[in-house]
Parts: sequence; C-alpha cells; structure tokens
Amino acid sequence: MLSLRYMPPPPLKHFVQCFWYWEGVPEGTHTHERLMPNGEATIVFNLQDAPIRIYHSDDLSRFDTYGHAVLSGARTNYFVIGTAEQERVFGIQFQPGGSFPFFREPADAMENASLPLEDLWRSRVEELRERMLAAPCVDAMFQILEQNMLAQIARPLAWHPAVDYALRHFRHVPHTTTIAKITEQIGLSPRRFIQLFRQQVGLTPKSFCRVRRFQQALTTVHGAKQVDWTQVALDCGYYDQAHFIHDFQSFSGMTPSAYLAAATPHLNHIPLV
Repeated sequence: MLSLRYMPPPPLKHFVQCFWYWEGVPEGTHTHERLMPNGEATIVFNLQDAPIRIYHSDDLSRFDTYGHAVLSGARTNYFVIGTAEQERVFGIQFQPGGSFPFFREPADAMENASLPLEDLWRSRVEELRERMLAAPCVDAMFQILEQNMLAQIARPLAWHPAVDYALRHFRHVPHTTTIAKITEQIGLSPRRFIQLFRQQVGLTPKSFCRVRRFQQALTTVHGAKQVDWTQVALDCGYYDQAHFIHDFQSFSGMTPSAYLAAATPHLNHIPLV
C-alpha cells in the first residue's frame, strides 16, 4: 500500500488542499464504501484500465460510469464507490469553493453531482492521464498535475470579496455566523449574496454551513472510544441531541453511533458490503 500527499505552493494552495496518490487494495473485505459529504469538490483519476464507477446508494447492483476521470462537485449527500476501482488512483482535493477558477461552468452546476472530467476539460484529460502514467515516479506526477492546473485556470484566482469574507467565517465557525451577520458587513442583499456564494462554492451558504458543522462533528468523534453525544451536539452548535442526530442521518444515511462503530482511519470513508 502506498499513500502520498502533496500540498502545492501559492497560488494553487489557496484553492487546492492537496494532490493525493493511493496504490493498493483497501483494508478489509468490503466491496463498497460510503463517502461522506464535506462541501468540497474533488477530481479523481483512475490509473487502472477500468472506468470509474459511482454506485446507486439504494441498489449497489446499479452504477454510473465516468471514464477514467471524474469531478464530484460540492455535496450535501453521501455517495458510494467500489473498492475494486480504487487500487491505483490519483486525486485533487479542492479547498471549499476552490474548483471555481478551473472551470467555465459555475460551481453550482456540479452541486451534488459527478461528471466525467472529459465533459469539462475535453481532450486534455486523456492526454494528462497518459503523461501521469508515463511519469517515472509519483513526485513527477504531482509536478505534471501542478503544471496542468496552472494552465487550466479559466477565471481569476480569486473569489468575489463577499464570498471570500464569508468562506473565512463559515469554514471555522459554521454554527455561529449567520447570513444576516455576513450581509451586514459586505453591503449586498441576502439574495445577491446567496446567488454569488452558490455560483462560486457550489452550495447555498446555509447548506455549506450545515455540512461543515457535520464535518466538525465527525472530526470530534473520529477515533474516540467513548462519546458524550449530548456534549458533542452542543459543542458543534446543534440545538439539542435530536437536532444533531437528524442532521447527521440526513448527511450520512446512518446514526452517529453506527458511524463510530464502522469508522476507518479515513474520516469520510465507511465500509459497506
């Protein structure tokens, strides 16, 4: 098993969390994994011959295929992947709203959706994948991808100032900052602000804050042996434990205790069958 990460320098670092590489069979005997939503977009390249599959969460015998590279937009729902297609993969994990400068389509066009990357970047995708496959080592792959991302910039590497201001507040304290507080500071109407935020981040401000609060809860309990769920709910800004459980189930399709029992070293990956 080989797992590597590379954090690009500026200007990409403000929009791309990391490039990552995984090689090996996932641990365990499960054939599928549930991926939790985190409000961020991701690109995945399958470096094996098989196309990428994303399975129907209500029927794992059904799936959609996406060629050798897929963009998954910002999500508020989980989705299911197969472990057989994860033996050698390469990914780009964007910062919240980070995919916006690299596509001509607004980010909300990819909301809760996965799209073949070839539909967005055209012929460049297969050429890029072939260059990565021909690279002598993973570090060289990282450099190839970094150069490609700089060449792929379709918009200025900047968010609207109102979106930038909101992201800085929402990312760190999603349960204490309201849209009303943000619009008081930025001089835009709530309607205009919501429109801009959704176009550049891929979710409405309310949905983004809810999913970031969910991620805060995951981080709080991940790896814990015993959990005071009431305290977790309060610390993460939920009204009460019932509100916390309802939100958790709506994002993950499972209860908090079921997540904890099934959790893996990877925060957002849960084995299925």
